[in-house]
Amino acid sequence: MQLKKEYDVFIAYHGSYEADGSACCADKVYEYLVGKGLTCFYFPRSAKDTYKANIIEVMKSRLFLLVCTPGLHVNENKRIDSKLHYELSTEIDAFYALTQLGDATVKDAKIFACGNWRKGDESYIHELFSNRTHFYETETFTETLEKIHNWATHRKQSSVSWNETQITSEIKEVFATRASMNQSCHFDDLVATARSVRAVGISNSELTARINPSAIRNCIARGGKIEILFLDPDGKYTPLREQEENLRPNRIKNITNVNVETALDIKDSLPDGKENLSIYIYDKQPRMNMIFVDDYLILQYYSNNIQGINNPSFFIEKQNDSPVYDFCEKSYEYLKSEAKLLEM
Repeated sequence: MQLKKEYDVFIAYHGSYEADGSACCADKVYEYLVGKGLTCFYFPRSAKDTYKANIIEVMKSRLFLLVCTPGLHVNENKRIDSKLHYELSTEIDAFYALTQLGDATVKDAKIFACGNWRKGDESYIHELFSNRTHFYETETFTETLEKIHNWATHRKQSSVSWNETQITSEIKEVFATRASMNQSCHFDDLVATARSVRAVGISNSELTARINPSAIRNCIARGGKIEILFLDPDGKYTPLREQEENLRPNRIKNITNVNVETALDIKDSLPDGKENLSIYIYDKQPRMNMIFVDDYLILQYYSNNIQGINNPSFFIEKQNDSPVYDFCEKSYEYLKSEAKLLEM
């Protein structure tokens, strides 16, 4: 039986009462969201008893927002220290359990990382926050509060009318080039903590030449699965792509061959879970470079005469209604169905 959702947002914090600490920041978030008409559970305002894990209130909430500063205690793996933050850890575990049980009324979880955080570190705190885009104090506090409100307002929606489905908010960020995207999104960190990575491109340098192999090994060691689809270096479409990019003959062919060998070397080096790294070859006209990391998609189109790395890159987060994500996923599955699996 599902509890009725009484709160739009459950606001959690780690109890640092120093000036501009997590409690102070959480207080401002609460004031702003309530002022905008959202219902929020926030212990200092919503409860009178001694603070303890508010599991029932977590279960009554659609969204979970953790407000934290670098004062949050974490272990050597950057995970939240459950001994020093027992109540908070229990609340996070409770919401995570709801997402794993398929509670349709549970919508999303984010972190508001206040203070001097290294972007990407917060995703290690707990599985609930892995591979998600979070909020940071990179702009004015008011601008960040507006972003949090926009997220909460959008994600609490349980349905949309037919004409609203023509507009999608799943495209979170647009970068001028793939390189600028990698710098902002910390691609290695996304892969290292992923449950599923699926990639299709031409030479797939992001998952071979440019990635730290340890990120792939860490993903596999955690039980993740990775699929990489390479354009056939000896097929029909590789020389055509070389002509489109005005490259010397065999330029892309040679790069792809090296990257395929790199992927095979990484697979061969895995102590366990080799079957979770799958390498495919396809021979279709390449139109999109797509990397799916759990519910995220990094998307680029292949222009006629420009190398893929220099094309604009789109960072997409799957929503309840995600026409762009769903379209790309269908394209990926079609290419995989026609691809050949490489054996060791």
